[in-house]
Amino acid sequence: MERSAIVIGAGLAGLTAADRLVAAGWDVTVLEARDRVGGRTWSDHAANGARIERGAEWVEEPQHELIALCGRFGIPLVRAGMSYHDRRPIGGPPVPQDEISAGRAAVRALLADLGDGAADLSVADALARLDVADGVRTAFRARLECTAGTPAAELSATHLAMLADAPEAADSLRIGTGSDAPARALADHLGARVRLGEPVTALAVDADGARCSTAVGTYAADRLVLAVPLALLGDEPFAAVLPAPVREAVGAFGVAQAAKLFAPLTGDVEPQAHLDVHRDYWVWAADAGEAGLRPVLSAFAGSMPMLQRLGVDEGPEGWAERIGEMLPDLPVDLAAAEVQTWHDDPYARGVYSCVPPGSRPDGDALRRAHGPLVLAGEHTDDVWSGYMEGAIRSGIRAAHLTDPALPPPAPASH
Repeated sequence: MERSAIVIGAGLAGLTAADRLVAAGWDVTVLEARDRVGGRTWSDHAANGARIERGAEWVEEPQHELIALCGRFGIPLVRAGMSYHDRRPIGGPPVPQDEISAGRAAVRALLADLGDGAADLSVADALARLDVADGVRTAFRARLECTAGTPAAELSATHLAMLADAPEAADSLRIGTGSDAPARALADHLGARVRLGEPVTALAVDADGARCSTAVGTYAADRLVLAVPLALLGDEPFAAVLPAPVREAVGAFGVAQAAKLFAPLTGDVEPQAHLDVHRDYWVWAADAGEAGLRPVLSAFAGSMPMLQRLGVDEGPEGWAERIGEMLPDLPVDLAAAEVQTWHDDPYARGVYSCVPPGSRPDGDALRRAHGPLVLAGEHTDDVWSGYMEGAIRSGIRAAHLTDPALPPPAPASH
């Protein structure tokens, strides 16, 4: 007997769940509000033709599900010639690399001492406890606010793990044909099951299954996989179908805010990464594997106060001017810069999830089935939340919860 499922959301989470269910013989329909797949992975091109990543970009060595998905479809991974983790601080006290390394060791020791109590402290409070040079503390605060997209006082000290777990001297990986290549490959494989440009306008879930409506049609199925970003789960029509434990868990998370900037490079430079410790953004030039340097400079700024300070809603000019001041000798056409934001995207309203201090979201509520309803999305993963890997793992888990004959995601660690 054929079983049916509706998947709402054609990002990596929803497409992964759909792919697994189709392989197990399920009749699956994927509904996507946008006119493209990939969600918060979105590859595009700058004015000079260079590939840019408007969303997720970096691949970590332990991200086995993402790497396996790329291998399945023959999608190349390339070395960047620089490290996503090592960003030379600019604008504050000089910080030698050995002090950064020692500071990371101090963070590991602090987290071990705090144990579960780290969840009750803010990043700002935890950094104040570190016995490190002021330049290291300033760099760590800027690094965390930038990457987690939230001011340090509003961010749980558990986020310090991104410093504690950072590898030394890594040559970071990127997806050679664009970070949305895995999503595009999954969508091509699923074919007509993926319906683009169909935002869900009505949704109901009961013991008999799920029913939803779009401007195009009405759909019914035995099961529902809800794979939309965290920020949308409090909105109708999604909020009405969430059980109380899920609503409580969703409300315990924060939503990170960030923006990206891209500007054509006008000359060759060495791969490099720098961190503006006063404005919480980092800027980098990276290789594209054996092809050599990508002819584009990229930057990423985190937290809404910093986006407002950089004036991203008014365009790239203010941010580009700051970069010019920080790196005056860099051969880059800042007049041709463009900026990407997510807070004003109605189908995202942020970049990924984060956790405020004192908040302990019930992740288990997000990682179990609630009758016909299963959730997916980076915010539901227990190890790689905020990453492409977390989205893929959540899709694997959602497929398993929908059809227990399918395997769950393998245990993971940073």
